[in-house]
Amino acid sequence: MGLLDRDSRGYAFSLDLLLALIPLTLLLGLVAADMDNILFQAEDALFRGSTERIAADAVSTLLETSGEPVNWELTGNPTVLGLAQYDSTKGIPVEGTISSQKLAALTLPQLQNMVGNEYGVYMTVSNILSSGNNGATIKSLGSYDSSAQDIIRVERVARYALLQAVSKSEGEIRGSNIYREYYDPPNKFVTSYYYNETYDYWIVFDNHGYIPSNVNLTINTNTITFMDLDNPQKLDPVYLNLNETNPNQFLNNTVKLGAVANPGAWMNFYIVQVPKGTSSNVITLENIIPKPCRLEFYIWTV
Repeated sequence: MGLLDRDSRGYAFSLDLLLALIPLTLLLGLVAADMDNILFQAEDALFRGSTERIAADAVSTLLETSGEPVNWELTGNPTVLGLAQYDSTKGIPVEGTISSQKLAALTLPQLQNMVGNEYGVYMTVSNILSSGNNGATIKSLGSYDSSAQDIIRVERVARYALLQAVSKSEGEIRGSNIYREYYDPPNKFVTSYYYNETYDYWIVFDNHGYIPSNVNLTINTNTITFMDLDNPQKLDPVYLNLNETNPNQFLNNTVKLGAVANPGAWMNFYIVQVPKGTSSNVITLENIIPKPCRLEFYIWTV
């Protein structure tokens, strides 16, 4: 006779099964008890991922497009926000740049409308110092809510200049004892009658060794002589191509600079576009040359 007779074998099998079901039952109980927490964490991860996508898409739109219409900073009624400078000759935005006019025109209601009223939003643009830290704040919109949960932060580096150069020659003008001419191809700077009613244009030199009598500038068919290369000179609108009967039509302006100087002399040349009434004190090389800036964008649910 074995340890268990034939009639007892069913009992042993049932006891083994019962013992095996105990941990399974406990496991199922623990899973059921924690199911709400699992579902909450899954929903939270999905929701946070959605918020991160909204923030990333908003920043990409701001820095990679000029908005719609591309001159929304003048109309004040954008259907799509974008901060990138717009190359009107090529008909494309200059990605990774921030237009000073567009940034100045940007308002908090416009930024809020971009992300939706279910989110709080805060954005700041600041200079980047050589050490990599933030410098002076160029502009900030909104208020940072430190008490909010799950704040999403997106940071991008772009290039920003307070003044926008619409025509320039950098690193080309060098003294050689020979009179030389420098053009602005292939992208001619464009103007419209409407733009002329909104902006002034200034001529700026970064001069190192040239004298005014040996420099002349021709815009279209008009030649400008200079008495001084060290101070900005306002450009007379009569030199520009404008169509008063079609104020929104953009017309090309041909720029030619002729100069001669001794070897070792050099200079850079700029035509900058600024809102009418801008003080001449603002028209400086420091404000023309683009510099790195940091855009920080925060959103959170409210």
